[in-house]
Amino acid sequence: MGIVHRAAPCRNVPVTFTLDRMEYRILPAVVTFAETARGFCAWCEGEGSLRDAQAANWLCQLYGQALVLPSVEPENEEGLPDIPPAVLARATRNLAVFNGRYYREVFDPDPMLDEPPVMGDLGNDLLDTYEDIRRGLIVFERGETAEALWHWSFLHRIHWGRHCVGALMGLHGLSLSKED
Repeated sequence: MGIVHRAAPCRNVPVTFTLDRMEYRILPAVVTFAETARGFCAWCEGEGSLRDAQAANWLCQLYGQALVLPSVEPENEEGLPDIPPAVLARATRNLAVFNGRYYREVFDPDPMLDEPPVMGDLGNDLLDTYEDIRRGLIVFERGETAEALWHWSFLHRIHWGRHCVGALMGLHGLSLSKED
């Protein structure tokens, strides 16, 4: 067995790892992302009113923290589980307050392309982000840490990261830059 190190606590969670076989579930970046994922999902599924600044705050945290997740390979081919229907229905109902709040965006910002803008929808962006984060959280909470990390990171690059950035741009342009 390798040398065991105890690092400083991360948000009151002791972080322990071995040098010869680092365990992903206890890296500070993983603990922080999982805590943020839980908080974001609780916000989406909760009883309170959802505000633009809260949405932007959650999206910023998720996006920034996803950038520092460790790189791992998937351990199985099963894909992500379904979100329990009642939980998904509650989040869908709550996030509906953002539906129909459209903004213009360019899907591919490459300046060499001559691409017309498309319409983004804040409600769709938030729901797609929620679904990808929540499914990964289900896997994480089953103890399949590497699998959850792979899905969170992979879907950040190809799906929820784009929705997250689009929603931030829309929130900023439609309301946050106009608040007094």
